Amino acid sequence: MKNFLRISLIVSTLFMGTMGVIDAAETVKLDNPLKAEYGTFSQLVEGVTKAAVSVLMPFVVIAFIYAGFLFVKAQGKPEEIKKVKEIFFYSVIGAFILFGAWSFAQIIGKTVTSITGV
Repeated sequence: MKNFLRISLIVSTLFMGTMGVIDAAETVKLDNPLKAEYGTFSQLVEGVTKAAVSVLMPFVVIAFIYAGFLFVKAQGKPEEIKKVKEIFFYSVIGAFILFGAWSFAQIIGKTVTSITGV
């Protein structure tokens, strides 16, 4: 059985090697599938960060709403208010990271565009 598998592998490799031979004079061209939407790398980065902000922004809003709900639910209890402040703090940090990434991508994209002139 092992010999049969080895022989069939060798025969199929030989036949596969003769199929689809490209002439040396023939050129292969790869088209950019994103060229219609994103012509440059900076436009691609801008599109990716825009999509990330669009997807992650509702989570930031939900975190703020959740923190507000917990603040009302705490009813003045110091240990629960401390937990709510921590959740709110991390929500603010997440929002700053999200908008910081967006602004950083915008700054880098505009700098690259101004340097290259594209």
